[in-house]
Amino acid sequence: MAPVKVFGPAMSTNVARVLVFLEEVGAEYEVVDIDFKVMEHKSPEHLGRNILVLMYSCFLAAVRPIPAFQDGDLLLFESRAISKYVLRKYKTGEVDLLREGNLKEAAMVDV
Repeated sequence: MAPVKVFGPAMSTNVARVLVFLEEVGAEYEVVDIDFKVMEHKSPEHLGRNILVLMYSCFLAAVRPIPAFQDGDLLLFESRAISKYVLRKYKTGEVDLLREGNLKEAAMVDV
């Protein structure tokens, strides 16, 4: 299986959040650095990874869609959504980090 890709600088808080979850589940991943100094985060190539940014660009002009995440043909942005996806994809019978088996615990994870 090809490693997933995380687009963004590893020192970014939101990118780091995703990387922690990937490490926690032992997933293979590749970090693709996005250079803010040359405005790479606003390049058509990077913005193309996020259909919502393209659809609502007039409202999201200040948004920096970092991190972006690619798993095969699935493209995501928003670190919390990516993190939940990772935990669901690599969920095992032993560990349920999202606590989806218990409604109250799951709500606390979402906070």
